[in-house]
Amino acid sequence: MLENLFSKRWTIGGILILLSVIFEIHGSSISIYADMLLHPELSDVILGKYRGVRSDEWLVFTPFAFSQYFNNFGFISDIVRAAPTNMFMTYGQAVWHPAMIFRPAQIGYLFFDQGSGLAFFWTSRCVILFLISFEFARLILKTETKLSIIYAIMIAFSPLAQWWWAVNSIAEILAAGQGVVVCWKIYLEQEENRKRFLYAAGFLWCTGVYILAIYPAWQVSFGYVFLACLIAVSLRQSNVLKILWHDKFFWIVGFAIMLAPIIHVIYISRDMIELQMATEYPGKRFTTGGNLPVSLLLEYLAAYGASAILPFKDIWDTTNNCELASFFSMTPLGFLMFFYLRFKLKQKDFLMTALFIITILFCIWEITNIPDWLAKFSFMGYATDNRVRSAIDFAQLVMVFRGLILMKNFPSPSIRLITATIIAILPLVAVHLFLPDGFNIQENFLIFVFVALSVFLFLSPMNKKIFTTLSLMMLIIGVTVNPINKGVDVIYKMPVGQKISEIVQQDKNSLWIVEDDDVMLNDFPIMFGAPTINSVNVYPMLERWEKFNINETNKITDYPAVKPWKNFDPDREDFKDYNKYAHIVIILQNDKPTNFYFPFTDSFKVYLNPNDLKKLEVKYIFSRHDNLEKFSTPQFKIQKIYDDAGSFIYNVE
Repeated sequence: MLENLFSKRWTIGGILILLSVIFEIHGSSISIYADMLLHPELSDVILGKYRGVRSDEWLVFTPFAFSQYFNNFGFISDIVRAAPTNMFMTYGQAVWHPAMIFRPAQIGYLFFDQGSGLAFFWTSRCVILFLISFEFARLILKTETKLSIIYAIMIAFSPLAQWWWAVNSIAEILAAGQGVVVCWKIYLEQEENRKRFLYAAGFLWCTGVYILAIYPAWQVSFGYVFLACLIAVSLRQSNVLKILWHDKFFWIVGFAIMLAPIIHVIYISRDMIELQMATEYPGKRFTTGGNLPVSLLLEYLAAYGASAILPFKDIWDTTNNCELASFFSMTPLGFLMFFYLRFKLKQKDFLMTALFIITILFCIWEITNIPDWLAKFSFMGYATDNRVRSAIDFAQLVMVFRGLILMKNFPSPSIRLITATIIAILPLVAVHLFLPDGFNIQENFLIFVFVALSVFLFLSPMNKKIFTTLSLMMLIIGVTVNPINKGVDVIYKMPVGQKISEIVQQDKNSLWIVEDDDVMLNDFPIMFGAPTINSVNVYPMLERWEKFNINETNKITDYPAVKPWKNFDPDREDFKDYNKYAHIVIILQNDKPTNFYFPFTDSFKVYLNPNDLKKLEVKYIFSRHDNLEKFSTPQFKIQKIYDDAGSFIYNVE
């Protein structure tokens, strides 16, 4: 059966993608809107449960994607922020531009409706990442078929990938990074020009995909791991320079073709890039390392064992499920294999050595500051401690699979048991120190058993039972993260959504705000084409807020907030507090002037005096409050025009 699946793997992958598109199967957590808007009958969950913690997906990324249907997939949208917004570069969405060839999973949005487009985006990335990971294990790590399948499962369905699936381009970074290495290897081995140029083109395409992932924190750190793999592949060939010189014209033309659309989108986005780079967050995010004490780094690296629990338990203590999720690395098994091969068997392997060195350097960076010039030169200044930790775990996992192939003999059962037990104790200690109240005794025991059994089986000779057991174990910790959904009726059959759509069809240019105590519904109207001022401002709309220039004498300090602040900062003393990516809460209040508060890094609150609605040019308000009509004055009127299940739409005249 495995041989049949192996020979037809790409065809099977294509069929899975096709079926998902036809039946609109996806893993988005947008069903959360069914509960928030009190229409649970519209939930589209078939299996699993939505993940509220994945707000970057259901609150931001997916609404942005759907809003493009009402923007004709233009490069600039007036729907998000209710102001001209670059839709390709920040939270990159589908647009009509040649550079979309490097955003293949989003091309489905251009040709399918929202349900099928979302299904294509979700499923195609999973299928392609699995297949490329399989090829990477088979061709680069030299693993046999069963181990290659397990490796592919542990990458495509890793806790890291699944918890971060729809955002930060994690699937693209992993797939394109491994694809670059695979295409490079096959290119170097081909003697026929046509095939060699085909894989060279694949190398260039994967490079373009990697570049336009546009998430430096992972691109830089994972990039070093993939660079080590490229060097290892190149060293296995004796005539690399000769091949490159022979194909020099192809490479010159190929790089020109690959870079042309990328350079063009950067050029036409230059104003937006300049604006975002000047923001406090994320533009000025730069680090020289040294953010973690040694003890916390060790806890992070051993915390992978919590992956066995994360799909079934929400964590809201010092971290959350997403930030704790990583690859199931089995640290320090990769290190132990390296030492065993290098010093016991006297076996040298460049890839193992390079990954060991990179891991050590990353660990040093985590605990020690490096000079600014080195942080800039190495690009590590654009990484962050927890994102680098993900690359360390990935390198460790690759070392494990490479080590399994290089080991000539497996340890005895007693040695395997002792090793597995010792390694399994480390995640228990790490989780206890990192989250002392995070897990109960039963959950800690489950973590211990899961890790110990995994390590023991990995160190055992592979057979059908071990292959099946490991495959199921690694699938469980990944497949159970996201729900399995069918369609998007939860959005487009939502009564209040249909009313928003009706209003927009008649009055598409008028501006909206979402008035609520939190940000959970801020991007709901944009999914129907409603230009919404406080949908997530991916970069600041400074001109809008600078309309509120009120003197220091109106400073208000009696709101319960972390940082009260004067209106609106005429001297720009607190420019950094609002010059950022921001979720914006707007709350109407009529007894005080409009005031702004900045309690969190990526958000701020606007306590808006109704008289200032005209400054924002607001015509419609979507709210969960049913008493906004009380804010009417002789100068303007707020009138309720829709009411359903606690959702209200108001007209401002």
